[in-house]
Amino acid sequence: MAADRRPSLDFVVEVPAPAVEFNEVYRNFVGSAGYFVANNVYSRLVVYDTGSPAAFPDLAEHWEMAQDARTLRFQLNRNARWHDGHPVTAHDVAHTHLTALANGYHAASFLQDVQDIEVIDDHTLRYALRRPNAGFLAQLGNLVFAHVLPRHLYEGTDWADNPHNQHPVGSGPFRFAEHVPGERIVLEAWKDYWGPPAGVDRVVLDIETDLDEAVRKVADGRAHYMVQDVLTFPRLHLAEHSTTASLWRKRGPGVAVLGFNHTRERWRDRRARAGVAHAVDRRDLEPLADPGWSEPYAHYLPRSVEWAYADDATAPAFDPELAGRLLGECGVTGTAPLRLVYMKTFTGHAGIAAVVAENLRAAGVDVEVAGLDSPAWSREVAGEADFDLSISGGNMIPDPEITSSRFETGGGRNHTRLSDPEADACYAAARASVDRVRRGEHYRELQRVWARNVDWVPLFWYAAYYLRSDDFFGWPDQIGFRVPFWHWGRIRPATP
Repeated sequence: MAADRRPSLDFVVEVPAPAVEFNEVYRNFVGSAGYFVANNVYSRLVVYDTGSPAAFPDLAEHWEMAQDARTLRFQLNRNARWHDGHPVTAHDVAHTHLTALANGYHAASFLQDVQDIEVIDDHTLRYALRRPNAGFLAQLGNLVFAHVLPRHLYEGTDWADNPHNQHPVGSGPFRFAEHVPGERIVLEAWKDYWGPPAGVDRVVLDIETDLDEAVRKVADGRAHYMVQDVLTFPRLHLAEHSTTASLWRKRGPGVAVLGFNHTRERWRDRRARAGVAHAVDRRDLEPLADPGWSEPYAHYLPRSVEWAYADDATAPAFDPELAGRLLGECGVTGTAPLRLVYMKTFTGHAGIAAVVAENLRAAGVDVEVAGLDSPAWSREVAGEADFDLSISGGNMIPDPEITSSRFETGGGRNHTRLSDPEADACYAAARASVDRVRRGEHYRELQRVWARNVDWVPLFWYAAYYLRSDDFFGWPDQIGFRVPFWHWGRIRPATP
């Protein structure tokens, strides 16, 4: 008689948006199921979690940066394999990143300083940067932007219609197994993974667009985890009586910001930007705050990045009389409604957008608010610049260099098209030094420039909430932040 087999150990994750595709190196759909699949199917050279200032190995087992901060050398793990059995080589890394750069694909957002990538041998490569960048490693390990794709499946193809965008072949701890559009995606632990073996048999991503129900599923044990941004302060009560899951929270890694569409003539006038900033009453944001964890915020970086934080750099203070005068002088009042956009995936931004809109209406400005899903944001905001004002967020730690893609001239995620030569000079000076004290001085000056020129307006330092099953162990805070919150290769049963 055949031995009884134990049932499959599933780790069920609630995600709020269906997958479009799974190649996030090509294009990005923030918060979609594809975003989280990519993070667990593919590998990158190094990984970062915002809870640690250090990079940890992924494909690269060793790396070093030259003193001039213009050259990095990586040594790859010789045991790494693709899910189809082919070895992972330096040629895969170079092909992925150079192709993304040449075509302006999504990964180019964080690879813009790469001048060339030299393959020294099958497991060694050298990145040559076009300018010094002491923070480049943080860019390379941050989120989904720098996954490595299999050259043998992408070389000579059009990435737009490569079938492996829908059926990914990666080198991570889980391999792609099933996709039922709009319902679920199943990943299976890959038994030949070259790194620490996965502690669960399958990851099941359950697509649940009803966000309250997503919280309830984890709280009552039908699921085991929910991705960040679904659980915001107003939903905490849905989980407070759970007997199977616990809430872990921390100060968030970034600040929700109000951006201006700098391609529009009205926002090229500092008075107009200052008028909007003076119209914002952060006291109206206090009902959205979780005291001790999130707060209305007028500073340009989180206080938690102590080595680079400038306490003296703050946004213009609430002054309704001055706001009305400046907005009137610039012709912002009495015109067609301004279009204020936010991404619906970040559910906390809806409340922030509503407050800002009411503050502006009180100053005499007509505002229409539009919540967009990730594909619409990519098309209308990042692509067509069809907006006046935006509410957005994103990581600002552990290294402020990662903000350059959002706020530096030509940055790949700079949807507001901001271009401030003073700010650009601060970025350049900071990345040119490998000494963190000196880099911090330049970042503090950067914040003063943003405040002085009202390039954008900080609004709210948000919290990060993680509702997770007590039946599992291996969350980032439990293993020294060696993997980020979106990487589930270290998750395993809490008890053997």
